Amino acid sequence: MRRASLMATGLLAALAWVGPSRAGTQIFSGSGAGATTAFNDFRAAAGGAASKRITWDGVKLDGTDANPNTQVVVSGSTVVIPVDRFANVGAHFADPYSVSGDGFALVNPATAGQFPAFSPNNTFVMFDQDPNAFDDRFIEQSFVFPNTTTAAGTRGFGAIFRDVELADSSSIEYFGHDANGNEVSLGKFAVPVDVDTGVSFLGVLFDQAIVSDVTLTVGTNALFNFDGTTFHSFGPENLSSGVDLVATDDFVFAAPQALAAVPEPSTILMLALGVIPAAIWQRRRTAEVRH
Repeated sequence: MRRASLMATGLLAALAWVGPSRAGTQIFSGSGAGATTAFNDFRAAAGGAASKRITWDGVKLDGTDANPNTQVVVSGSTVVIPVDRFANVGAHFADPYSVSGDGFALVNPATAGQFPAFSPNNTFVMFDQDPNAFDDRFIEQSFVFPNTTTAAGTRGFGAIFRDVELADSSSIEYFGHDANGNEVSLGKFAVPVDVDTGVSFLGVLFDQAIVSDVTLTVGTNALFNFDGTTFHSFGPENLSSGVDLVATDDFVFAAPQALAAVPEPSTILMLALGVIPAAIWQRRRTAEVRH
């Protein structure tokens, strides 16, 4: 289930513009060849070899996966992994999500060839569990200490997205908790569009381990639905009608550690509410001087 954002869309957009440069937050973003550069730069900044990376490629697609709760949708093509499938690296998912070795071609033939793997061969995406719907666009991941269910924090998280073609169809929102345990949004950031190579990367790194959860918005619709027995394909995307189908590949994040509280009131919020008006005033003042 997708969590409700605690901040208005306009304010989130403002955070993406002002927060990073003012609060020690770094955004790593790129598309095409720049996606690989951004991915590598983010991973190095997040701890290099000590960071955690999920490529999905170790998931078996034929019913022989290491986790016996992995469920086959189409043998040799697509499976559904349990929420704790990657607890060994500190990732816990809100719902079962799907891994595919053929770019989801057999569960949605209309997208065959649309989602080649960034690191061969498997890719990752949500699916809708309602057999009559394709509305679930969201992957929710929380962070735990590896091989436990104990909540943890991370300094940052990033992901490869495949075939983002419409601006703002895909994004990552970061969440933390204040000193009283209340959940707060740390900002929602749009994934860059790439209509040529179809590969994009977005990662955000904070100066403390204040990230408890992330929500990835992946395109405008689910590629397929699956009720545990039967799957149905969504069909092709239609950009002219605002339908952008997207998948993901490698996830990377700083090693989980003790979760730090977001300062209260949030430094990022103060900047968003205070620095932006000051910047607007400064632009107006500059314009007056020029005239």
